[in-house]
Amino acid sequence: MKFGVNRTKSAIRQLAVGFSRDTQGAVALIAGIAAVPMFLAAGAAVDFLRVDAARAEVQASLDASALAAAAAKPGTSDTARRKIALDTFEANLQGGFADKLDGVPLVSFEDGSLTVSYDGGLPTTLLRIGGFDKFNVGASSTVAINLPARAEIAMVLDYSSSMENYSAGQQKYVTMRKAAIDMVNGLTGNGKNPEVKFGLVPFSHNVYATLPASYVVGGSGGSWTGCTYDRQYPYNTTSATPGGSSKSKWGQAKPTDFGSYKGQANYHCDGYKHNGNGYLANQLRVSELSSNHSATTSQLQAMEPYGYTNISLGVEFGWHLLEPGAPYAARSHDDDENKKFIVVLTDGKQTTPAFGPGGSRDRFDGESNLTTLCSNIKAGNQITVITIAFALNDSATETRLRNCSTDPDKHFFKAESAGDLTSAFEEIQQQIAKAIFLSK
Repeated sequence: MKFGVNRTKSAIRQLAVGFSRDTQGAVALIAGIAAVPMFLAAGAAVDFLRVDAARAEVQASLDASALAAAAAKPGTSDTARRKIALDTFEANLQGGFADKLDGVPLVSFEDGSLTVSYDGGLPTTLLRIGGFDKFNVGASSTVAINLPARAEIAMVLDYSSSMENYSAGQQKYVTMRKAAIDMVNGLTGNGKNPEVKFGLVPFSHNVYATLPASYVVGGSGGSWTGCTYDRQYPYNTTSATPGGSSKSKWGQAKPTDFGSYKGQANYHCDGYKHNGNGYLANQLRVSELSSNHSATTSQLQAMEPYGYTNISLGVEFGWHLLEPGAPYAARSHDDDENKKFIVVLTDGKQTTPAFGPGGSRDRFDGESNLTTLCSNIKAGNQITVITIAFALNDSATETRLRNCSTDPDKHFFKAESAGDLTSAFEEIQQQIAKAIFLSK
């Protein structure tokens, strides 16, 4: 009887083990089948990211090639323009997805416009397992040929002494100079387009400008030239032309104007302790909008830093350069073919006092004025404000610059190094070029 019971127990154990093995096999099969769509979903995510990046790269290359071909000098043949477009496309697509895309750009001409289009494919990676071999990558860019692009660009550039400091082995103002000159040349076809005008506002604690004498407190004669500071509040946050009130006029800078900011008292208009190495010696003068691009690049090449930082004053003058009202004479805001831009660059926070409400005057008023100025400039949607924080170690100022820009995601640039600044100016050039050249 005992023997029979043991045989029965043994049979039950064998049956249980066999059932367990069968169950494990079924579970493994089910898990394997379930893993297939999960694997494909993960592969799809990777491949979708790749194709989005490839399309963005192709579109940027198409825009650059269309702009380059359309900007060729008048009389350039379609054959020559086609070659310029293809060469530019290839140069811009170097690296990245260049060796993975299988399309060829096509160039066509119609009704005074040039179109560069692309229709290619990007091989998939993980999705290939699911039978998806490639994604379509198609895009186009159309530009009006020899369109007399019209733009007015005020460059408000920080030339305080900190711009003499080094970044990546090069003084910051030297990097800024080269990037700004490249942008002038790039947007004017190396100086050949008179419809694109540039103005310069080099600022430190003052600006050096030529103004009608009646617009300056204590000014006499037809015109006045010298170092000036901001107007009384709230005039220093507007583009209003000076009137009869002395508060609406700019002041003649004197050491006593700095009040409690004693460190700045020795930085005279004609140099530190009148050593002759001041604003004029360093070519730090406001230059109104001009088509003389050679003069603009020459001044950029010559300017050197001096003094402290007054961002709000620089922006105030930059705004005046772009306004059709006196003291300067920009194109009318009613000219729909003309685009206006102000590009502001600084590497530091406000260190100079400015006029505020109730007769107050300190650097915090200058910071507040910058915020108000930016809001007022943008209020009419007629001027695009682009800002650059260059190796700026002050989060509050960085935030003000970000908020000052027309679109912080697009028009604010944080440049930590010389390379970043060069890239920022290249992107700004592309943004402006698209705004004034691209018809679609």
